[in-house]
Amino acid sequence: MKDKRIARALAENLRALGVREIVAESPASALLGAEGPVDVTSEEDLSREGVIRREKETVDRCRKCGLGSQRTHAVYGDGNEYAEIMFIGEAPGAEEDRQGLPFVGRAGQLLNRLLEQVSLKRSEVYIGNLLKCRPPENRDPLPEELTACRPYLDKQIAVIKPRIIVCLGLYAAQAILNVKESMARLRGAHHKIGDTTVIPTYHTAAALRFPAYKQQIYDDLCRARDLAYG
Repeated sequence: MKDKRIARALAENLRALGVREIVAESPASALLGAEGPVDVTSEEDLSREGVIRREKETVDRCRKCGLGSQRTHAVYGDGNEYAEIMFIGEAPGAEEDRQGLPFVGRAGQLLNRLLEQVSLKRSEVYIGNLLKCRPPENRDPLPEELTACRPYLDKQIAVIKPRIIVCLGLYAAQAILNVKESMARLRGAHHKIGDTTVIPTYHTAAALRFPAYKQQIYDDLCRARDLAYG
C-alpha cells in the first residue's frame, strides 16, 4: 500500500511537469497496477470525449469476470458524449461482439428505424449496455457479471450526464432503477434519479418477436424526445 502511494505521488509529480504517458515494465507495472503505457493525465485535463476514450481503453483490458476471456471485442458504447438521451440495453449480442459496437444487429437496426421515425438521429444519442461483453449464447447476465461491469456504466452516465435514460428491456430497467417490478408496471411512468428521467421500455429484440411492442417503444421514444427537446 505504501509503495502504491509513492507511485501515485510520482505520477502526480510527472503530471505537473507535463508528462502524459510513461511506459511501465515489470515490476514497475505491478507497482502502478497496470501493464504497458500508463496514462498519467488527470480527468480534469481531459475533455468528455477523452474521459470516455480512456474508460473504453480500460474496458478493452478488463478481465474482472469470465466474459472478458471469451469475447471477440468488448462493447463499451457508442454515440454522442454530450447526448441528452442515453439508451441502455442488457448486453452485446453476436454481431455486437464481432464489431465492438452496441446495437448493430437486427435489434439495433430496428432501433435505428424507430429513432428515424421519431426524428432522432443515432449520432445525437448515446447507446450502451449493462454488460460490456457478450454472455455465451446470449444467456441472461449473472449477478457477478452485473456487479463487475456496473462501475463502467455508472461512470458513463456520470460523464455523459444525460437528461433522459431509456432502458431497453426489463434487465436494464430493473438494474438502473434498483427494483424487481415487471415491465408492465414500470413502463409508462417517468422515474427520476436525481435530475435524470428514466423511461423503461421494451427491448427492440423483444419487438422482433412480438411486433405489437414496436408501437409501445415508438410511444416511449416520443416521450423521451419531447422531454429532452420539448
